[in-house]
Amino acid sequence: MRHTITVNLHERSYPIYVGNDMLSGFAPTLQRHGIPRQLVVITDSHIAPHYLQPLLKHLRHFDFDASAIVVPPGEQQKSLRRATSIFTTLLERGIGRKSAVLALGGGVVGDLSGFIAATYHRGITLVQMPTTLLSQVDSAVGGKTAVNHPLGKNMIGAFYQPSLVWADMHCLRTLPPREVTCGLGEIVKYGVIADAEFFAYLESHLDRALVLDEKIILHIQSVCCGIKARLVSEDERETGRRVILNYGHTVGHALEAAGAFRVVKHGEGVLVGMVAETYIARELGMISGDVHDRIVKLIQRIPIRARFHALKPADILRAMSRDKKTVSGKKRFVLPTNIGNVTVVEMVEEKLIRTSLKHTWQTLQ
Repeated sequence: MRHTITVNLHERSYPIYVGNDMLSGFAPTLQRHGIPRQLVVITDSHIAPHYLQPLLKHLRHFDFDASAIVVPPGEQQKSLRRATSIFTTLLERGIGRKSAVLALGGGVVGDLSGFIAATYHRGITLVQMPTTLLSQVDSAVGGKTAVNHPLGKNMIGAFYQPSLVWADMHCLRTLPPREVTCGLGEIVKYGVIADAEFFAYLESHLDRALVLDEKIILHIQSVCCGIKARLVSEDERETGRRVILNYGHTVGHALEAAGAFRVVKHGEGVLVGMVAETYIARELGMISGDVHDRIVKLIQRIPIRARFHALKPADILRAMSRDKKTVSGKKRFVLPTNIGNVTVVEMVEEKLIRTSLKHTWQTLQ
């Protein structure tokens, strides 16, 4: 079973293929889309043992000149140093302008590979093949590519759309529980920002989502990718409505940076960030206590393993000030006004942010 969702960007429009056990149709689909024959798979050493060799065998069977670059796992790989190492390998192999990068992995591999594709020879073809729940429902879609800087997350990058996204649920079978939690961070976000009915669906089906029930996950993939496709189609470069995708991310990115990208994973940061930012919305009178409680109670049902309690508020606030979402010194928050609706607020006092962090630590103990 396979669903197709289109990101409508006129001549740069592309499909998101969502389904299960889809490998047999992958290379023929690449051929239909005119993907260059010379293709480099970028993946990490956690993913490679599970999926790399079957993928390369499949691609070569269909006459693709496929090779691979395997990097260590972890957010630390999203760096200019790692990118330079990959550029060197590509040049040494004689990879030309008429070639493609295939990102096989989670959000880190997708962001890094996208950055490589966007900048190598001023841009080569990119295919996203996400293997984590978070990347399948969010990060592989939309064209945001970046590496990190020691002073901030995703500070060096470009908007660069893939030619297609291939989200095969088969790849989730080897996913550790912590990565399921990370995916649910972005999934809950979609319900709060854009779809009250989907939020209610998550309230009823979260336990089955946590164990990756196939029917539930396929529905979740389709809904989340559909929402993001619409937002990206309306606002590719995040100058307007697409900014609502940053709900939970102002605090979440700051948590990641404050822990040097080693303590809190992205999806965990989003979960914690949503609790803090929902508290801020309640304190500002933007939502009722009932709406606040529904959001928080859903998040409390998701196991968060990160040691975020050890992070210092001063470090979190410092990281927040360096984030891209800070505009002219004003920390920008996406805050809920109801389940299914959010708005952007820029004037949030530091005292309230500190109080929200304290409240969140207590709530998620």
